[in-house]
Amino acid sequence: MKSKKNILFVSVSSDMYGSSKVLLSLVLRIHKQSETYNPIVCMPLEPGPLKDILKREGIQTIEMPVVKLTRSLLKSLKFYAVLREYWQAKKIFQKATKGMTVDLIQSNTLATLFGAFYCMFRKPKHIVHVHEIMDRPKIVHVFFKNVLRFFSDYVVYNSIATANFYNGIARSLRKKSITIVNGVDRNEDVTTETQKLEIRRHHFHANNDHFLIGLVGRINRLKGHSLLLKAFQNITEKFPQARLCFIGSPPPGQENYLTNLREEIANSNVSNKVEIIDFQQNIFSIMESLDVVVVPSTEPESFGLVVVEAMLSGRAVIGSDIGGISTIIDHNRTGLLFESDNNIQLSNAITSLIEDPAKKERMEISALQMAKEDYSTERLFEKFNQLYNTLI
Repeated sequence: MKSKKNILFVSVSSDMYGSSKVLLSLVLRIHKQSETYNPIVCMPLEPGPLKDILKREGIQTIEMPVVKLTRSLLKSLKFYAVLREYWQAKKIFQKATKGMTVDLIQSNTLATLFGAFYCMFRKPKHIVHVHEIMDRPKIVHVFFKNVLRFFSDYVVYNSIATANFYNGIARSLRKKSITIVNGVDRNEDVTTETQKLEIRRHHFHANNDHFLIGLVGRINRLKGHSLLLKAFQNITEKFPQARLCFIGSPPPGQENYLTNLREEIANSNVSNKVEIIDFQQNIFSIMESLDVVVVPSTEPESFGLVVVEAMLSGRAVIGSDIGGISTIIDHNRTGLLFESDNNIQLSNAITSLIEDPAKKERMEISALQMAKEDYSTERLFEKFNQLYNTLI
């Protein structure tokens, strides 16, 4: 029997937010279905749910520095720190892969530079799976544009919006790139009405008489938490039964965003109607317990995985009309789009769904159907498998 070819994926984190969820879906499909390829995941030393699931599924992991490049590090120009981390990572990597043929390295996001450096003078081909639109500051997008141009054999974009951005600033990338939209599979049973009510009471101190508005995602600079809080304040006098909940946690080292959000809520006139809870593993049952999901990003997101997760949960989504979000939501059919950073338009969108339950229900049915047809992990796996077959 012919041995499988080894594909080493490099993950920037062990959490279970957007890009990590897509990586897990792809790796699990390869592990369970492929007769040709064997996935191995390189990931940071810190613990996390992604690492736990991979180990539980019997997928080999290599714990090592992944040479993560942040905006602040790039702006400080302290490249010696990047090189030092790379040499540490290379030693661990070579020891872990001794006696093994590494056929391909796939970097899961632009933020990890290990694959780019390692494949520069070595045989393995290097794929960069791009999950972010780095449009500011200029030094950042120029740097990452050139990483894609000179340190990758092939580029996979996660959405049309991402492809348009990078191919627009570097036309040469069109010859070695492809768009494979992210896939999501529901990994939970459908939540019963009794379970939904229990979740609403336990997590959000709400009952079925309340209209529950939720934002699911990291608490950071661009997710639009403050914008949604302003929009929510605009509607509470007319709809006193409305409640707002934020589901998610800040990235490590960025806890100030959570502190600031809590202060904003405390200083508002709706503090008794807003809840914040940490990231939840059972995200589908959480979303099914909401009445509407809002994705009010203030900067372009490359995809917006939470939009698809909400659609798979049978929920209408209200999202900013920018980046990848606008390529997923079919306005007035599967959800509503509003002008980014416009809290009045967002308030109006929420109001329209509270006032017209029949419209909301029609959107939910269409959203669920679209998510199942267009954003499955089986489709994601098939596209990547075809690409691997052409490269190795």
